[in-house]
Amino acid sequence: MPLLFVIGAWAVVTGLMEIAAAIAMRRVIDNEVWLGLAGLASVGFGLIVLIFPGAGAVGIVWLSASYAIVFGVILLMLGSRLRRFVAPTSVGT
Repeated sequence: MPLLFVIGAWAVVTGLMEIAAAIAMRRVIDNEVWLGLAGLASVGFGLIVLIFPGAGAVGIVWLSASYAIVFGVILLMLGSRLRRFVAPTSVGT
């Protein structure tokens, strides 16, 4: 049971950091919404795990698998967007 609380807390903290990163990246790239959605998915997953810890191991496995699939698809969309991004070069390097 304590492992579920660690997993839930980790997902919430990670999600909040991803949302903060998406907000910070607004000035650098367009459509940073994918990173924000990934953060929202992480926070949602973490809250569900923290609210319903007694759901059982099988339920947590299914929830974790669903989360991993959704999170992976969202990050693939972000990656395809960032692949087209060209970082500005520094003058004199």
